Amino acid sequence: MAFHPSVYPLCTAMANEWREMRHHLEHLAAMLCVDEAFAKRHIDSLQLFDALAQQADESAVMLDRLSEGMCASEALALVRLGLMQQRLSDALGELT
Repeated sequence: MAFHPSVYPLCTAMANEWREMRHHLEHLAAMLCVDEAFAKRHIDSLQLFDALAQQADESAVMLDRLSEGMCASEALALVRLGLMQQRLSDALGELT
């Protein structure tokens, strides 16, 4: 099912918001990693920044696909992060 065309610009704007969020997450992670001792003590937590950045990027790409008129199930099938794809699939009530 495609969205009403009036939603497409909003999807594009939201995708850009997610990209900006990713940029800020990556910048913050880079600033924290400058302190080598801090980075070594908190490596697991710092890896979460990368996971969040990937999730933000996948969200932006998904919104781009929707803004181009791709139906939700087709756009969902292209999500590269398995857990994210499953959560979104569950939200749509679909099986992947």
